[in-house]
Amino acid sequence: MKALRISVLTAVVATMASPLAAMAAPSGTTSACGAASLSLVERRIEENAARGMPALIAFVNRTQPIYQLTLEDAVAWVDSDRDRRAACMHASAEQLSD
Repeated sequence: MKALRISVLTAVVATMASPLAAMAAPSGTTSACGAASLSLVERRIEENAARGMPALIAFVNRTQPIYQLTLEDAVAWVDSDRDRRAACMHASAEQLSD
């Protein structure tokens, strides 16, 4: 079970490590595609997730007493942000095709 969890978490973090330019929405996007206002913790999670799973794990372990953040919370945020960006890109593509 632990190996499965690590492989899933690694896949999620690897997805976030793709270049941001590839994830950028085209012009004429909906309001949901606007730049999300990220908190300091969210920005740091994103930065460490882009460096890979070991960096994210180290960040969570190092800052857990301060932010009360678990690895599951960090990965859930990365996953939800990825889903938000994907939905934004999908909506933008639909607008351009209309």
